[in-house]
Amino acid sequence: MSYQVLARKYRPRTFDELVGQEHVSRALMHALDQDRLHHAYLFTGTRGVGKTTIARILSRCLNCEQGVSARPCGVCPTCVEIGEGRFVDLIEVDAASRTKVEDTRELLDNVQYAPTRGRYKVYLIDEVHMLSAHSFNALLKTLEEPPPHVKFLLATTDPQKLPVTVLSRCLQFSLKALPAEQIAGHLQALLDKEMIRYEAPALLALGKAAQGSMRDALSLTDQAIAFGSEQLSSEAVNAMLGTVDRNHVLTLLVALAEQEPAGVLQALATVSEHCPGELALLDELISQLHQLAVCQAVPGSHDETITQLAAALSAEQVQLYYDVAVRGRRDLQDAPDSRAALEMLLLRMVLFTPKGVLPTRGEHAGAKKPEAATPSAQAGGKPDLRALLDRPAAAPAPPTPPTSQPAASPVVESVPQGGATSAALAQVERPGREEPSQQTAPEPVPSEPEPPQPEPEPTAEPVPEPTAEPVPEPTAEPVPEPVAERPTQSAAEEPPLAPLQEPTSESEVATWWAALLLRLDLDGTVRNIARNAVLVSREDTVWTLRISTGHEVLVNRERLDELSGALENYFQRRIQIQVDYERRAGDTPEAMAEARRQELLVDATRILHEDPVVQQLVSTFDGRLDEGSVTPKETVE
Repeated sequence: MSYQVLARKYRPRTFDELVGQEHVSRALMHALDQDRLHHAYLFTGTRGVGKTTIARILSRCLNCEQGVSARPCGVCPTCVEIGEGRFVDLIEVDAASRTKVEDTRELLDNVQYAPTRGRYKVYLIDEVHMLSAHSFNALLKTLEEPPPHVKFLLATTDPQKLPVTVLSRCLQFSLKALPAEQIAGHLQALLDKEMIRYEAPALLALGKAAQGSMRDALSLTDQAIAFGSEQLSSEAVNAMLGTVDRNHVLTLLVALAEQEPAGVLQALATVSEHCPGELALLDELISQLHQLAVCQAVPGSHDETITQLAAALSAEQVQLYYDVAVRGRRDLQDAPDSRAALEMLLLRMVLFTPKGVLPTRGEHAGAKKPEAATPSAQAGGKPDLRALLDRPAAAPAPPTPPTSQPAASPVVESVPQGGATSAALAQVERPGREEPSQQTAPEPVPSEPEPPQPEPEPTAEPVPEPTAEPVPEPTAEPVPEPVAERPTQSAAEEPPLAPLQEPTSESEVATWWAALLLRLDLDGTVRNIARNAVLVSREDTVWTLRISTGHEVLVNRERLDELSGALENYFQRRIQIQVDYERRAGDTPEAMAEARRQELLVDATRILHEDPVVQQLVSTFDGRLDEGSVTPKETVE
């Protein structure tokens, strides 16, 4: 007997043998068991996911001589003939080769006749989207009301091309692409039956290369068996598929973790000798960056190599590298030199780290700048990955004696005497930036806070007590002062305006409303609406505003609710806003502010005209004052 390919030899013959597509097989099995059968089914999905296979299984279930069941016997003549593709009442039509309306009419001429042997006459139309518009129109009436002995099974890879009238007459099932792990598991079971040796990574590589198609995976497996002489090794499968070895990508990731441009380019040159192309290398790099991100989010879910690399890179770096790689993939396809484009992409990852976002691998959390690459080693030279991985994630603290506490603020506790004291004080004083020229000196002991301010000279007294020197007083005092002053300044800026008093007359309401708006936390359009409104009345819980019709387009309920909320927060009671519209609103805060601006501008222009110097310049040079450039010193909000 001639050799039969795996895709045909192991084609599923029952729903139980079907791999994946549980949502489809479950619905069909329940419909068969409960005798709730539709007259037309549409199966959609990418190539090789089981559309035709499910249609044939359904046809076998409908015509099995043991009765309609979700599990046909598989041994009766009808089941055997359907499996061999020679059952007379299963009419398989390739719509791609029979697109004309005459072919469809010829097909439908026999619909009215009863099946020859089976229980149902089943029409299996594959690639149905290839039919012409006239063919669809000829099919519509029969598809909507076929004879009771007829079932239509349609399959397509492009359901968007089907008319809505056809879709509405069918039960549609969308078949999903299979995950690589599920494909690899099925391949493992088949190879065990075939008694062929394999490696698990090789099967996973075949599953990924199939891109969700089981038929493609089985075809690639046939090719790999022939390529590897009935042995599927990872090396042979990668060579056949032209994929990038994972170790090469890990070499590139190690160079990226070290953040040295020279090392990255050298690693790329080494890896490129073993890679089929730059695009394939970039795709595998994107895949490994995804694995790193998953490992950082879910520790312990990957092997030791990925875990070590995930510890060597921060989460922000992994996300940045992934984004740069995905965006650069488009540039790589458009670039005239793909190798140069890949080098530029990798250099972009290393050199152009956003300022203040990502920490470098050195002692402090700085940012890489394009001018030069800072070595990531702490003591010179390029570190290996093991040293990089062993480094703690947090930045190391400045060197302090064992008895001292870590400095959390510019005010320092007392430390022991000696050279370590000066080093620790220098590290602590650096962030303060108040007195860079001061000599480092021991800190004052808090138990003896003597402030001898008028004695700055006796710094060289040979007294062995480290707390007797008064010099640290000027150093310790200025450092906390700005820190203590900032919150008081910001606290003073929070309530700059005094609380408002209620207006005593109606003539004061306009100015009171303008002053109130300065005290409310309003921004953007809501503030613009309030400044162009006149407060007409103030009831206990209802305030009425008058707004000109020109600003009506800005007003909606959401913005009025925001204004009501600001007023409620200020007055600590419930306030509802109502709006009236008129052609002219009246003395709004914006109108009064504009009038005040014009008044200040007129005064400033008059003062300049009366200024003797300006008059002398105009007279001497026969000039004139450019009034359009005059700006008053006082500003009006």
